[in-house]
Amino acid sequence: MSTANMLRLLLLGAIWGTSFMLMRIASPVLGPLLTTFIRALLGGVALYAFARSRGIDFGWRKNARTYLIIGLFNTAIPFALFAWSALHIPSAYMATMNSLAPIFTGVFGFLLLSEKMTPSRMAACFLGLFGVAVLVRVGPTEVTLSTVLGVLAGMGAAVCYGYAATYTRMKASGLPSLATATGSQATSSLVLLPFALPGMPHAAVSMTWTVAISVIFLGVICTGLAYALFFHLIATEGASKAITVTFLVPATASIWAWLFLGEPVTMGTVAGIAIVLCATALALGVFSKWRSLLRA
Repeated sequence: MSTANMLRLLLLGAIWGTSFMLMRIASPVLGPLLTTFIRALLGGVALYAFARSRGIDFGWRKNARTYLIIGLFNTAIPFALFAWSALHIPSAYMATMNSLAPIFTGVFGFLLLSEKMTPSRMAACFLGLFGVAVLVRVGPTEVTLSTVLGVLAGMGAAVCYGYAATYTRMKASGLPSLATATGSQATSSLVLLPFALPGMPHAAVSMTWTVAISVIFLGVICTGLAYALFFHLIATEGASKAITVTFLVPATASIWAWLFLGEPVTMGTVAGIAIVLCATALALGVFSKWRSLLRA
C-alpha cells in the first residue's frame, strides 16, 4: 500500500471511529430515526456532489431497485439500529459489533453465493460471538436488558452490512462504486423521511449547537467523505486491503469516546475487542496471508 493510501486508511479509521461517539451525542436529543435520516441525507448530498464532479452516470431508472435494496441494508436499517443502540451501550461496544460485518459477509456468501464455509470461517463465527460475550460480561457497562438489546441491535446492523455486501456483489458489481454509494444513500433518505418527520418538531426545540455540529459531521464527514475515501481505497488498493480499516475503528472509537465523553476503557473492553478482531481477521483470511508471506 502506498504511503498516501496508508494515510487515507488511517484517516478513514479515525473518521469512522468518531461516528459512534457522535451518535451517542445526537440520538438522545434527535431520536434514532431523525439522526439516521439527517446522516443519510447529508451523506447522500455530499456523495452526489462528488460523484457528479467525476462525471458518474447513475442510471437511476434502471438501477433504482438495486439502490433501494442496498440503501435499506447498508444504510437505513443498520444506521438506525446503531443510532438506537447509542442510547444504551458505549461507543466501543458499537464499534466492536460493527467489526462483525466481515464475518456475516462470509455467512451470506455461503448462503447466497454457494461459497465454501471453511473451518476458518466457522471458527470466526464462534470466536466473534465469544468475543461479544466477553465484552458484555466483563466490560465496563452493567449487564442489563437494555445493554443486551443494544448489543443485539449492533449485531443486527452487522448482519445487514453482511447481506448488503453480498447483494452488492450479486447485483451491482458492474456499477460504478460511487454511483452505488450515492444512489443507496439517496434512496435510504427517502425511505427514512416518513419515519423521521414526527421527531422534527421536538428536534427544532431541543437542538443545540453541539448536537447540530455532531449530526452535520456525522453526515458530511463520517458518511460522505468516508465513503469517498473508502471507495478510493477499493479502486486503488483492492477490497481486501481497504476492508482492513475494520481493525482500526474499535480502537479509534474507544479513544474518541474516552477523550470527549469520558467512557471508560477497561481490560474487559480491550479483551472483548481483541477477540472480535481476531475473529474478523480469521474471516478475512489475514492469518493465512501472513503464513504465506512467512513461508515465502
